[in-house]
Amino acid sequence: MSFREKSTWITFLLVLGVFGTFFVTAGIQLFGPTHHYRNDLMLFLTAIVVIVVLEVVLHMIVAYRSPKDAKTPQDERERLIALKATRPAFYVLMTGAFLAIGTIHLGRGPVVPLHAVLFAMWLAELTRNGVMIYYFRRDA
Repeated sequence: MSFREKSTWITFLLVLGVFGTFFVTAGIQLFGPTHHYRNDLMLFLTAIVVIVVLEVVLHMIVAYRSPKDAKTPQDERERLIALKATRPAFYVLMTGAFLAIGTIHLGRGPVVPLHAVLFAMWLAELTRNGVMIYYFRRDA
């Protein structure tokens, strides 16, 4: 498995786990009996810090285990895989963004559309990394 594929797996699993936990927790709080906006902000900032720290640490470990592979620039195949993965992710993002507009009518203030757009971004990033993993595995 190449460094880029390992990096994609790390990002996919961290984004799935950390932001999946964020959306479950935020959804429970958002549609619960009491909702505090400060909790959403702290939860989001905590998720950002956790994902940044884990990404850096895990990528350092992977790069340390194969430094030569980590230093090589992207080849043509890896660039093509990244480009192919961007198209379906864009469609997911745009569909989610337009659906997020409909959440304005739920009457819970601006927080629901904000969460809906963040959810669309999360799904798009999962789609992008998932498609990249698919192409890495298919060509392996």
